[in-house]
Amino acid sequence: MTRCIRVEYDLDFSGGNYSSVGQFAYVPVDDIGHTPDAVEAAFEKLTGHDRVHIIHYCPDETFDENGKPWRE
Repeated sequence: MTRCIRVEYDLDFSGGNYSSVGQFAYVPVDDIGHTPDAVEAAFEKLTGHDRVHIIHYCPDETFDENGKPWRE
């Protein structure tokens, strides 16, 4: 199992308010660097999509690569 950050995104979103549910990408924690934009950069590398499409992520909530909450 791989510990991941769940990133919600929508290719039709490019900022502002969002009231739907987007798609989810699971970015491995090991691929995330230590810069302020590290999650966004790892998302771009993993998906090939621009970070402008990111709706939400919470770095304190982790999941496995299948979307199940991470359990140590």
